[in-house]
Amino acid sequence: MKTVNNNFLGTYNISLDDKGRFNVPAKFRNTLEQFGPQLVVCVMDHYLVVFPQKEWSENEAKLSDLNAFDKIDRNRLREFYSRATECEMKSGKILLPANQREIAGLNKEAVLVGMSKTFEVWSPKEWSKQGEE
Repeated sequence: MKTVNNNFLGTYNISLDDKGRFNVPAKFRNTLEQFGPQLVVCVMDHYLVVFPQKEWSENEAKLSDLNAFDKIDRNRLREFYSRATECEMKSGKILLPANQREIAGLNKEAVLVGMSKTFEVWSPKEWSKQGEE
């Protein structure tokens, strides 16, 4: 019986091409294929978070409890949604938008970090700082 892996686990060094595409590691690709190719990439502090569409929708449901008429909640919603972009995995590759790559400091190299239901994309420089905190 084949075991179904629906979690993103591990850390991978990857290369980005000139357009900002990267080959998804096989273990992550297998997980993404279970969820479908539709993704949402969101800028966090100095890194990107890649959500399968199903996980994004579940997080959106949690955000629906915030009050758009409350200034603090509205700012949280604006920050989250304004930094998100829909994309998809095509032929085992994901294209990261240029504006998001720039904010995250991504050039030719990056680090993918599995976070169970999502994964993060870090610049090697920012990722190396994580052990210092």
